[in-house]
Amino acid sequence: MKIRKADVMDVPAMTTLVAYLGYLNTEEALRSRYDAILASGGKVLVAQTNRTLLGLAALDCTRHSHRPPDGRLTALVVAAEYRHAGIDKRLLEAAEAVFLVWGRTRVELSSAGGRADAHRFCLREGYVETPKRLLKSLGDAIPGV
Repeated sequence: MKIRKADVMDVPAMTTLVAYLGYLNTEEALRSRYDAILASGGKVLVAQTNRTLLGLAALDCTRHSHRPPDGRLTALVVAAEYRHAGIDKRLLEAAEAVFLVWGRTRVELSSAGGRADAHRFCLREGYVETPKRLLKSLGDAIPGV
């Protein structure tokens, strides 16, 4: 399995993956959203084996007036048949590495109340529950990046 930056050819499989989160999209709608993520400086990572996309992580930043921007994980999903194989952990680690390169030393994400397994996973990975989201400090940003 490898983790790589998504490209436009991945949109059909990404549409299927996002549906696992309960968000039904057409390929056209998802392509438009994917383009918007890239235009805003975000990134989508995919986990792939052979020609099959196993999961994805969508990364962006949340800007604040009172402190530096946070990394924002807007989606993390693994296809149902590939869950519990460590793919989610590898995608999360890859996302956190990108955030550090971007100079983001804090990551926020949301996990819907009905996703108890996902919530427990995030807590195991060092995220802390707050009233509105889960947060994790990544320490210091990589100097000079």
